[in-house]
Amino acid sequence: MASNTTYGDWMRPMPGGIRNIGIPLTLAGMGVLVTTLLVSMANVLAAIAILVVGMGVILVLAVRDREHRNMVERAVERRSWIAAKRSGSNLYRSGLLAPIDGGRAMLPGILSQVGVTSALDGLGREFCLVRHARTGEYSLLLSCQPQGASLADDDVEDSYVASWAALMESLASESGVTQLAVTVDTAPDSGVRFRRTLSRRIVADAPDLAARAMAQIMDQYAAGGASNDVTLALTFRYTDRDGRYLDADEAARRIGLLLPSIREQVAQAGGGSARALGLEEIARMVRVAYDPAAQEALEERDEPPYVAWEDCGPVACEAGWSDYAHDSGLSRTWEMVDPPQSNVTADTLTRLLAPLADCDRKRVTVLYRMLPPDRTMFLAEQNRQKAANQVSQEKRATVRSMSQIGKANRQAVETNQGAVMVFFGMLVTVTVARGEQEGRRLEAASRAVEQAAGGAKIDLRPCYGAQDTGFAACLPLGLNVGSYKPAGPLGRLM
Repeated sequence: MASNTTYGDWMRPMPGGIRNIGIPLTLAGMGVLVTTLLVSMANVLAAIAILVVGMGVILVLAVRDREHRNMVERAVERRSWIAAKRSGSNLYRSGLLAPIDGGRAMLPGILSQVGVTSALDGLGREFCLVRHARTGEYSLLLSCQPQGASLADDDVEDSYVASWAALMESLASESGVTQLAVTVDTAPDSGVRFRRTLSRRIVADAPDLAARAMAQIMDQYAAGGASNDVTLALTFRYTDRDGRYLDADEAARRIGLLLPSIREQVAQAGGGSARALGLEEIARMVRVAYDPAAQEALEERDEPPYVAWEDCGPVACEAGWSDYAHDSGLSRTWEMVDPPQSNVTADTLTRLLAPLADCDRKRVTVLYRMLPPDRTMFLAEQNRQKAANQVSQEKRATVRSMSQIGKANRQAVETNQGAVMVFFGMLVTVTVARGEQEGRRLEAASRAVEQAAGGAKIDLRPCYGAQDTGFAACLPLGLNVGSYKPAGPLGRLM
């Protein structure tokens, strides 16, 4: 049973300025007009040329397509990709035959400076933190067992949503929290664990009929199933008064004190018993993501084999314009362009999160960035003023502008009542096995994902020219792309 409660009032950050083209372009337009006026006193033709050229440039920068990109941004995107391909930075090789020393299979690209460290929580239990050396952040990974809402009453489902909102509000008030990410990873079940569990329950002197029935069950039900893994990643950044990053021990101590309360809040939100992932579990998860064919080999043993963090990366990968080839998998990653334009219910994402036909593996990551209460109040009032200015600039207010001011007013009222503002986005990665007709199978999987996203009223766009970065950001490692600052002009690390 699904609750009839609807959710909405999402809005993109408003750039402001004349016709919402942005403050910088508005100032540039005023500068062009002032320059034209001054030059016209000396040379009218030169003034006209300045006006035409200046306004033409502003028009090119102001006009954006349905994906909120202008012509210059698209040209820079394409040129950056061409330059990266020429330099070979879209290629990666590791292992014994790689040109690097050590023979390790390190993580590529944006994950090259990501490591792991162990710590103890407030109750003395060990947990693992993912350390992002370039941004000074630490991520806590929690494996959740969502209870689901299929058999829950409406009031229970509404309480789950309210508890999830309370979790984000509490995290917004905690200093150091930079991002919350929820990853739902759907993969085919190899059936190895199912067969091993049943074979342990077969005795040697079992009747022939029972033995044949158990064998038939293992053959029919071991294949065709799907496993759903839900991982919650909390990312923190702690600094001292001088703005320097705190060391791992101090950051782990602060995170460990929050861990018991976070587990309790996640359980109240329907996430079940949240468990901190260990170092070996994280390494095996990343290994299978880059090399899907390794999943069955890792599950065949009673005790999972040890996978070092330095060896969990791919042996070879190549980032294409619209796909990403890595070991035994071929993937494509999308990013959310716009949220649903209309109100939705709590089960809107059910189809997108569920196993899809033609998709060997699928990963959906929802990113949340909570603003502190003081910034929430300021931004809500700023959005309200920008929306009001937009309506005042139109002779006949459009439905869209009136909708914007209605959303901004409701947000301002809710923030005055204690709510916090949350920026959110979504990344979706689909993976198919390498082999015959892999390109055709990837296109079929892509159509399935886009249709499911369309049913959820979400507009997705492939991460053109940045498939490797999108794949890494979609992994449940707590990578905060917003705080990542590229080291080079192309914004890529290889």
